[in-house]
Amino acid sequence: MLFLDETTGHGTLFDFTDLPVAEPLRRWLADRVALRLTTRSTVKRLPTARSLVDTARHFAVVLSEHPVTIRQPEDVVAEHLLAFRRRYEHLKPRTVSSYVENLRRLLLEDEHLSPDAQAGLAAIRVRGMSRRDISKPGYTDTEWQEILTVVRHDVRAARDRIHTARRLLARYRAGELPTGSEDVTLGRLLDGFERTGQLPRKVDTNGTPDVHRCGGLVKVAGMLCLSPDELAAFALLLVALTGQNYGTIAAWPAAHFRPDGGLTDEGLALVESCKPRRGPDREHMVIALEDLITDGDREHRWSRSPLRVYRMLLDLGETARRLSNSQTLFAGRISKKTVHTPSPWITTLTSQHVQRWAAARGFPAATSAVPGGKPVVSVKRLRLTAIERRRRPVAHSQTTLRDSYLMPHPAVRAESHAIVAAALENEVRKARDHARVPVFTQDFVDLARRDPHSAATQAGLSVQELAGLIEGSQDTVLASCQDHLASPYAPPGVACSASFLACLDCANARALPHQLPIQLAAIDALEQLRPHLSPAMWARRYAPRLDQLRDITTGFQPAEIDRAKAEISDVHRHRINDLLEGRWDVR
Repeated sequence: MLFLDETTGHGTLFDFTDLPVAEPLRRWLADRVALRLTTRSTVKRLPTARSLVDTARHFAVVLSEHPVTIRQPEDVVAEHLLAFRRRYEHLKPRTVSSYVENLRRLLLEDEHLSPDAQAGLAAIRVRGMSRRDISKPGYTDTEWQEILTVVRHDVRAARDRIHTARRLLARYRAGELPTGSEDVTLGRLLDGFERTGQLPRKVDTNGTPDVHRCGGLVKVAGMLCLSPDELAAFALLLVALTGQNYGTIAAWPAAHFRPDGGLTDEGLALVESCKPRRGPDREHMVIALEDLITDGDREHRWSRSPLRVYRMLLDLGETARRLSNSQTLFAGRISKKTVHTPSPWITTLTSQHVQRWAAARGFPAATSAVPGGKPVVSVKRLRLTAIERRRRPVAHSQTTLRDSYLMPHPAVRAESHAIVAAALENEVRKARDHARVPVFTQDFVDLARRDPHSAATQAGLSVQELAGLIEGSQDTVLASCQDHLASPYAPPGVACSASFLACLDCANARALPHQLPIQLAAIDALEQLRPHLSPAMWARRYAPRLDQLRDITTGFQPAEIDRAKAEISDVHRHRINDLLEGRWDVR
């Protein structure tokens, strides 16, 4: 079976003829692997394809060593699948989980498997390992700034170094450098390197004396090209700014589209990218890199603008991209050629480049990290933190953002609880404000008697309506009614027949000082009634009334409340008892 890696274009041949099982089983396992490696599958890179092939080999070994010999795929039973799980008990849960997931992936919806085998495949569990590992949360603000400070420093240093070398090269080509100076020598070396990608060497391949005098082969070549560490720093900065996957960013092309024609410093750039995990119909994406920051100094803006970082990387990698004949965004030069890297040009970034960058800057590996020390640099945690800060989907759905990225983390859950609680409290407060009975204080009553027109205008009532309220002719049991013929509980023009307790919910209700004694009597009666009712009945029928009455009393001064308590009479208490027992409702 030939597999072509879409990233590198290299082909790898997988041989299934040596599997230690019968020929039908070999062909079956090969067919299952081939089904997952089609051009429309999500498997695009060699490491993923090799992991599926290795799982098929491991399963073949399990089948060959099982006491029950089988020769056909239909002979596979649940015990064979459990034996595959038990074979790797000694490994870490994450490793075992990857094997189990790959086996499920291979055998998913296989028509050759019996119902017993399919049930056994679905029943395999790896203790302590969930489908999505959320044990490593995003970075704290301090850790985030610590990493990005180092990243921005490296990017800034690379920009300044290459721009300085370019200015020197431009002056050399313009003939502006003093004859015989060291700058002329360096300018001549940079001119030759910029044109050919080579520096003068002696027969033993070492640099000439001029090259050594200017710092050596590595330093002179690095004056116009980005190093692998600097490319990794650019990739980390773009992950933090965009929230895209590291692998997706590392494969970005240099080609892009500017809707504004590139005539402005702002705007956006459209970059075509690929994320195979999204599936064959959605793997190709067009990502918009925007320049959203319009204020502040230029030094602050560039490191926080995806568009400006992209344009800077495009510019700084131009020499390496041209000399290496590369079309990718990330292009640089390694320090020296080795057996594994015969070319001095680097055009492909991997996770190992990030690990080397982190180690060179003093960030610990996962095995040596200590609490309170420097954080471990992880592109997954960096992207997770970026998504948590943005709170918007990035190359995934809104459901995936909510369920897989945000809600599993304690900090996000705590913040969500606080937001929901505040919203609910706000709604309760609005409901109470809507249901609160307006209170006419004693000062307002005195104003109504002195200047009825001014008081009526202030209350939004006619002079006649206000007069009826003040003199008590429109009193109900607990409040006064502005207009009993305009009730929300009856048709217009029909007298209200609702319970007097419902007056506290009505927009026509008004509370006046002379009603305070009976309102206080009602509060006392309700508090005495509470122990004799079930909690459900109390909460549904009487608790809201008690809250409304207490809201009314907050409109009066403590001295007025004390005086009203002294004025409570037996008539008030009998009237409240009749109201609570429903005798007022039948009159």
